[in-house]
Amino acid sequence: MGMNSKLGGVWVFGDYRNYFQNRVTLQLISKGKSLAEKLNTEVVAVLLGDQINQYAMEYVAHGADAVLVAEDPSLRDYDVEVYTALLAEWVEAFKPEVFLAGATYFGREFFPRLAKRLRTGLSADCVALEVDTETGLLLQTTPAFGGELLAEVVTPNHRPQMATVHPGVFQEQ
Repeated sequence: MGMNSKLGGVWVFGDYRNYFQNRVTLQLISKGKSLAEKLNTEVVAVLLGDQINQYAMEYVAHGADAVLVAEDPSLRDYDVEVYTALLAEWVEAFKPEVFLAGATYFGREFFPRLAKRLRTGLSADCVALEVDTETGLLLQTTPAFGGELLAEVVTPNHRPQMATVHPGVFQEQ
């Protein structure tokens, strides 16, 4: 996949279970591309399920440089433990810089567990994501104090830098 030559990529969890969640994945791929360009790396969609080729093709059509797919009948039904374990293995193997998911039912449930397993930070419900071009760190803007303030979060020492984002925050390509 040509990942060895660069940092480990900006990963986007492929949340295809219904139309609106599918849209958030397309929005995150679009945002992920602009982040990946600044980090000189690739945007990778990550998909778990069964008979999901059409989604993989869709994500490539919307700008993903690569798609990591685990396809098996046992993955047809979402299982938080299985998804967390499998994604943790992939992250440890491929070492993405950034991993994004929609703040949907799935992203809210397994992403915090994945971050804990990987001993990294997670910014929930981000309203903006940017790359600090000097440090290469992901600037994660998230509501604080009940939405009264915006806090800027960085994860300087742990990888991946993980964030969830609501549908509609970013435009799809």
